Amino acid sequence: MIPFRLDYVIERTLADGRCEERNLLRELAGVRLTAAEARAEWPRVLEHKWFVSERMGRDIGLRVAAIDYFENVRLPRHTRTSHTSTATLLRRVTQPHGVIA
Repeated sequence: MIPFRLDYVIERTLADGRCEERNLLRELAGVRLTAAEARAEWPRVLEHKWFVSERMGRDIGLRVAAIDYFENVRLPRHTRTSHTSTATLLRRVTQPHGVIA
């Protein structure tokens, strides 16, 4: 005999407001996102995992994919608000090492 009705369990689970994507991303990559941000980023992390795994010729795993995505693909919040022009960034990348403009 089941001690709770299934409807009750489902309602309680949904009422908790838990966001599995948010919890997973916090555990995998150590990032703190809102539930909406986590839901938006989760498919991108999965796509990144697939893309990098294909390039590497092996499965890189969710932890590596999530960390790599948040460190190298998705710009950190403080960088997103930066107003550095594309021309300035391109100049920095294309200059030989040791040359300061």
